[in-house]
Amino acid sequence: MRVSLNWLKEYVEITMGPDDLAQLLTMSGLEVEQKEPLGQSLQAVLAGRILSIKPHSHADHLSICRMDTGSGEVQVVCGAKNIKQGDMVPIALPGTMLPGGVKIEQTVLRGEPSVGMLLAEDEMGLTDDHEGIMILPSDVRPGTPVTEALSLEDWAFEIGLTPNRPDCASVIGIAREIAALTGQKLRRPETEVAEGKKAIEDLTSVTIVDPDGCPRYAAGMILGVSLKPSPFWMRQRLHVSGVRSINNVVDVTNYVLLEMGQPLHAFDYERLLQNRIVVRRAVEGERFTTLDGKTHGLNKDNLMICDGERPVALAGIMGGLNSEIFAGSKSVLIESAYFDPRTIRRGAKRLGISTEASYRFERGVDIEGIPAALRRSMMLIARLAGGEVVRGVVDNYPKPQKSRLIDFKVEKANRFLGTSLSREIMARYLRALEMGVETVDDQTLRVYPPSFRVDITRDWDLMEEVARLEGYDNIPVTAPPIKPSEHGDAPELIASERIRDVMVGMGYTEIISYSFVSDDSADLLGVEADSPLRSYVKLLNPLTSDQSVMRTSLLPGLLGAVKTNISHGERDLKLFEWGKLFVQRDQEELPEERHCLCAVITGLANPKEWYREERPVDFYDIKGSLEALLKALGLREYQFRLGKTPSWYEQSASCVMDVAGARVGNLGQLSQGVLSKFDLDAEAVYLFELDGTLFLEKITGKKHFESLARYPAVLRDISLVVNRRVDSGTVQGIIRRVGGELVESVTLFDVYEGGKMEPSEKALAFRICYRSKERTLDGKEVNRLHETIVGQIGVETGGRLREG
Repeated sequence: MRVSLNWLKEYVEITMGPDDLAQLLTMSGLEVEQKEPLGQSLQAVLAGRILSIKPHSHADHLSICRMDTGSGEVQVVCGAKNIKQGDMVPIALPGTMLPGGVKIEQTVLRGEPSVGMLLAEDEMGLTDDHEGIMILPSDVRPGTPVTEALSLEDWAFEIGLTPNRPDCASVIGIAREIAALTGQKLRRPETEVAEGKKAIEDLTSVTIVDPDGCPRYAAGMILGVSLKPSPFWMRQRLHVSGVRSINNVVDVTNYVLLEMGQPLHAFDYERLLQNRIVVRRAVEGERFTTLDGKTHGLNKDNLMICDGERPVALAGIMGGLNSEIFAGSKSVLIESAYFDPRTIRRGAKRLGISTEASYRFERGVDIEGIPAALRRSMMLIARLAGGEVVRGVVDNYPKPQKSRLIDFKVEKANRFLGTSLSREIMARYLRALEMGVETVDDQTLRVYPPSFRVDITRDWDLMEEVARLEGYDNIPVTAPPIKPSEHGDAPELIASERIRDVMVGMGYTEIISYSFVSDDSADLLGVEADSPLRSYVKLLNPLTSDQSVMRTSLLPGLLGAVKTNISHGERDLKLFEWGKLFVQRDQEELPEERHCLCAVITGLANPKEWYREERPVDFYDIKGSLEALLKALGLREYQFRLGKTPSWYEQSASCVMDVAGARVGNLGQLSQGVLSKFDLDAEAVYLFELDGTLFLEKITGKKHFESLARYPAVLRDISLVVNRRVDSGTVQGIIRRVGGELVESVTLFDVYEGGKMEPSEKALAFRICYRSKERTLDGKEVNRLHETIVGQIGVETGGRLREG
């Protein structure tokens, strides 16, 4: 909200400076994000009277003006056509610096000297009008600074409003806050207007078909208006507030919106078919063209203002092209209404339209302030555009709003705020905010919040108001009593933090991608048609088509981050994400939410240095990372084995992972097809994915101490020839199962293929560590166990000892 300090001063006495006022508002909850001086740069611009004006002898479009500047006479060459002898106009003499950094110099134009420049309003930064030279009041003395003649020195405050304070989205609202904070009295704008003989009931009517969408609709009329530009004071205030001037009638509606916070709309009465207003929901598929020339398809979410036959405005959002005020308009119907905030918000979001009106209606306007804003607008239009104000207004208010009542406990408020304020002080603060206050007993106040304070619904809200007016900096600092929780942190929170720490410790960078993705993300991964990864949760109002569904995999977000980094020259990447997946369940209102951990690596594992050659990442880098994570989390019963992996993996370079006998994830190389679909300029990308929900169930969080070995170990190496389809994990499992507690560890230290080996075979070499916790093992006992293990491997896999 951008507001003028001079405008505020019309409604409340302000004696403090701009800096102090900004601090006061900020500390009361209305943050002044920026303050800008206005008019100070125009102190060198003077008022000058045109003594004579004659055509330029060498240019038809130029005139030569003789100017009285108060300190002498100068000649100025000017191209404007709206000036005449005797006019008082702004003149910038040589050396004057204008807003925007333009410095005025003495020059010669087509052979005639020009000592200075006559100025239009936009050249001084006062409005956006460049139709001609600004004409000043005739009673101004030549040589008077323009800032003094027009009272231009001002300050503009940019105030950041929270969504719960729509009452402050107006000059009156902010002035009301200043009055309450400083103890001053609020002066309200004039609303009295002289009415004509014609009664409004004879000219129009208002029918509300949807009272839920439009609880109140008021209309007034003015006949015989004369459209023309608004006076400078109104155009200048609109410009400071960021609103473009259109004409005197439309400008009044915008002016009252900024002044009182009530959006208004002006209809050309003669273009309303049957001369009446109907408020209804749009018909499915109905089309409507708004003032900006855009045609919109409508549905039942859109509330419409209609005449007797057709829509003429999107209620609370924007008017229609078919009923706008134009140069030939003579009779005007003014709308002042209250629309349901949720209805306006839903309709505006669906159509992608945001206006000053919708901003206020979405947050809630003052339903009881509608008649006052209507009268104010009619008074200003009659003053600026002439015409006859029709007697009376149509005020359709089917279900008047009941006053809210809140019983406010003084002792409870003091306990909550940490203060010791009396009942009388609290009552004074609340009355300063225009709340009705009654005393019930020594500790209870009965409070009636005003209709414009839509955010006041309970006693906690009143406590906040007391704190604001007392001053947050006057409330003593106390340590709140905090009772420790009887329950520890959720296990998944502890585990997720540990996972992040371990991954970062291994050199990975965590990313956080959007939970919203494109509905073609499954196609990019080559997912099967019946896969759960296609069971999307669809968004009702997606921001873009690329964010239309909730993700069922973390991989698209990670690959998007890989692509972005590669495009910026970062090719050696180790990224991971811990997040949730959302899978739609049949006949269930809410989706299934599952935690997932996904990591990717690409580029070089080792860059080229003087002591080593460069090496690209490979399968064993991603597998090593996963193993290190599992060990850091205290998991020992895990296994990597061959199996069918999802379609986005290279089947020849991937495997599945089990923990405690349950499959919890996959790892391997990303397929070349997926690399191409994501347009990744990388030789290879390796990844692992873990079902976090299943994975977390396997983490106990308990750590067991193991004492140092008291008895010596016996090491045996074994080299086996097995079928190529037998994986090392299967053999390791047999060794551990048969060896039982006497097998302390099994390590695969060599794999051999080719050479004299059969094409269908491979050789695996293991080192087995035998150790007992209770005694020293006998060599013969170890040999017998070792032979038993070899025999069982032969039975289960067909393997045999490798000769030689």
